[in-house]
Amino acid sequence: MLLFSLDSDATFAHALAAALAVPLAPHEDRSFEDGEHKLRPLVDPRGRDAYVVHSLHGGPEDSPHDKLCHLLLFMATLREHGAARVTAVVPYLAYARKDRQTKPFDPVTLRYVAQLFEAVGTAQLIVLEAHNVAAFQNAFRCTTQHLEAHRVFDALVPNWSVKGRWPWPRRIPAA
Repeated sequence: MLLFSLDSDATFAHALAAALAVPLAPHEDRSFEDGEHKLRPLVDPRGRDAYVVHSLHGGPEDSPHDKLCHLLLFMATLREHGAARVTAVVPYLAYARKDRQTKPFDPVTLRYVAQLFEAVGTAQLIVLEAHNVAAFQNAFRCTTQHLEAHRVFDALVPNWSVKGRWPWPRRIPAA
């Protein structure tokens, strides 16, 4: 099993790697002057299951468009070089909100994104808190996994309230 992280802040991927007791696999991300990127694995993926962690939430460095393109191109590269299976672990799936037409000529971007993932040979897509679970599952022909964060919090909150402490500092509103 190979586990890659394309996120610049790989905190989630490092925690996932530690929980699975596997190292993060190295990759190269080379930027060119015109804004293009070259992403390639630095280990041979042939015959192995590869998991690629990458949130598609836009930020100051990259837009959701950029992140989606990086993920798709990297996954296609893994498949082209013989990975047995490629799974995308996408904590935030951009474009999932637009899962139906609400006005004439509206795009259904979730379906288009699903087609892009399928075109690069995605075996499975794992997301956290899909906007609309039924639409998410129906849009993709590959295996999908929807993880719910509230279950983790449901288990933790009683411990926090019993101990009388929260795991983060409380903010006092400004007067």
